[in-house]
Amino acid sequence: MNATASADPLRYLPQSRNLGLSAFAILFQLAGLVLTPVIWSWSGAAFAVYLALYGYATVMCWLLIHEAIHCKLLRNRTANDYLGRVHAIQFGCPFHILKIGHMTHHRYNRSELDTTELVPADTKHFMRWWLAYYGRILGLLYLSEVILPLAFFCWKRFKRLVVAWTQSKALVAILDLFTRRMVQAIQMDAALCVGFLAAQVYVNWHDLTPLILLFFWRALIVSFYDNAYHYGTDPHDNQAANNLAVPRVVRPFILNHNMHRVHHRHPSASWATLPGLFAADKDGFDGVLIATGLQQIKGPMRRPVPPKPAETQRATE
Repeated sequence: MNATASADPLRYLPQSRNLGLSAFAILFQLAGLVLTPVIWSWSGAAFAVYLALYGYATVMCWLLIHEAIHCKLLRNRTANDYLGRVHAIQFGCPFHILKIGHMTHHRYNRSELDTTELVPADTKHFMRWWLAYYGRILGLLYLSEVILPLAFFCWKRFKRLVVAWTQSKALVAILDLFTRRMVQAIQMDAALCVGFLAAQVYVNWHDLTPLILLFFWRALIVSFYDNAYHYGTDPHDNQAANNLAVPRVVRPFILNHNMHRVHHRHPSASWATLPGLFAADKDGFDGVLIATGLQQIKGPMRRPVPPKPAETQRATE
């Protein structure tokens, strides 16, 4: 961390490094339009290596979107949002949807609105929740992010239907966050998402197998690790999250995202300042990233009853 970051860690952002990482993520996916069918024609081993690189590019793409959501990608707010939108188009879901969704995650973390692994304690339909949970972590979360933008082309009707159906005031409040300008931007970006996907289909039209494999590989990565940092944490703590250990050399390549509890405590801090805040908070690690992520396979669990406040005992005479 440089002197500027040390002096004011909540305002610092590593703009040059962010631009370099953005160039990698954007160019890799653009090059993929041509490279995917070529590498597929070489050998299974070559495509396996390409899958690994594509998986990393997917992770980096989301991490850069995440920085843009918190206005920590570029110093200029307008440029920050436009670059975030470019990454989101390649990711497959408009930026403003991801932004509202992520800020909602911070606001409602570990509430009933944001605990995917917890089911109501009194439910009689556990199997239904079980199927929904495994579907979500095995790819349906990303698939829903790809499909949801279509609703914004008939936004007013969609919103009326959701308001009429739901009993959640919080969900209605979230829908109200989407301004008219946001909806227009989402519609434009959704069209560009479709265009980018159509270009990939066109290039791979003679054999769609590699494109399908890449799509579901991305869906699995995004969906599986979305809740990995929160699985099994205290549902009564709004800032509950796990710090998960990875080798020190790996941390910059995942933008220190493994220090997730630190991020929830300091959401306005850039990725480059998280190690310093981790040390300042005297925080520690709760497990290993891959091993803790795999614990999600254990499945959903019933939501524990919230602790009751201690009753005031009457004084006895």
